[in-house]
Amino acid sequence: MSTISETMQSLPGRFRPKMAGNLRTIIQFRLEGPDGGEWFVSIAEGRCVVSEGEVAEPDATIIMEAADFIGINEGTVNAVDTFWGGRITVEGNIDAVLALPPVMDWS
Repeated sequence: MSTISETMQSLPGRFRPKMAGNLRTIIQFRLEGPDGGEWFVSIAEGRCVVSEGEVAEPDATIIMEAADFIGINEGTVNAVDTFWGGRITVEGNIDAVLALPPVMDWS
């Protein structure tokens, strides 16, 4: 299993600009539990940039366990099941969050 740092740093490589189209969004990740932390993903102009820390006004904030996020990224955890199972909380623009799975190649 990867670390959160490795997982977050891998996101630009997973990014699919054609799927993103004209998407412009900033998503804050509040990852809890062991190896957790604060990260944000900026998507704009066909690019994905990941930074550690907090951003002042994200379009949405995703709160979840770090282990679940790593599992989603590695394909061992289903994001939809995790969300509907109450293990993911979204604050802000849910549409911005729903745009992520195809853009980040999360099935």
